[in-house]
Amino acid sequence: MNDAEKTMPLVFVVSDFGAGDLAFAEIKRKIKGTIRNADIDYITVQPYSTISTGFCIYQLALDGEGRESERGTYIFSNTAPRRDDPNPRRDNEGEPVVYAKLKTGLEVFAVNSGYTFSFVKPMIERFMAVKVDNRGSQFRSRDRYPGPFTSIMNGDYSVLGNELDAGRIPEPPRDRIAYVDGYGNIKLTTRASDLGLKQGEKIEVEVGHNMLFGTYTEGMFGIKEGELSVSPGSSGPSEDRFLQVSIRLGNAWEKLGKPAVEERITIKKGEDRVGLQH
Repeated sequence: MNDAEKTMPLVFVVSDFGAGDLAFAEIKRKIKGTIRNADIDYITVQPYSTISTGFCIYQLALDGEGRESERGTYIFSNTAPRRDDPNPRRDNEGEPVVYAKLKTGLEVFAVNSGYTFSFVKPMIERFMAVKVDNRGSQFRSRDRYPGPFTSIMNGDYSVLGNELDAGRIPEPPRDRIAYVDGYGNIKLTTRASDLGLKQGEKIEVEVGHNMLFGTYTEGMFGIKEGELSVSPGSSGPSEDRFLQVSIRLGNAWEKLGKPAVEERITIKKGEDRVGLQH
């Protein structure tokens, strides 16, 4: 029995396949065909959203608190909108898959598209190409990538190619919707330090043609039931959280017209008002 099997490695599959999609089961079968006792969990992000993908990878990296190497924790991710070239693609070719070893010990095997690696950029210790064909299948996550991924899990890094320049990874954008949780709380790419708002200040939140009025609070429950708050949420490092737009016992995402992930959102000081303006 190899070391990976002894420690029961943890694998997070982060992708835009859709909740409960057959694709997750097919990938699980491929991975467990080699690492039979791998503990596999799934995180669904919005279709084609590399911002949401990168945001989730970053949060998982933070949650590990540096203990990944004790167990063996990996992220397997493929959100590949193929926006790098709008022209017809030959043989389903897409953005290449790459490998990153983070300072926490977490190992990330992900398609290098858009902002997938942007949030973890300061945490990257090694950034390497993977020797695998990125063409020849519509479903590369099942047909091309499990082989080199499980080799890495087994400690075989001969599947890695050239060192890549992590400095070329784009910086994460600000003022965008990164993720919407099951309560309709909107998690942003904007950090609390970016706006410098103070407890109790009245604010305006604008997305598209919709605007809500609310209050900046240090916590999402610092307002009355049914009111809107912008507050440091549960994502990001404790010293500088990402902001979250919430309605206490309500759904901020629905009230703001169900905006798409990656849509730009504006927060500024406002009047002492409540309600939704169109």
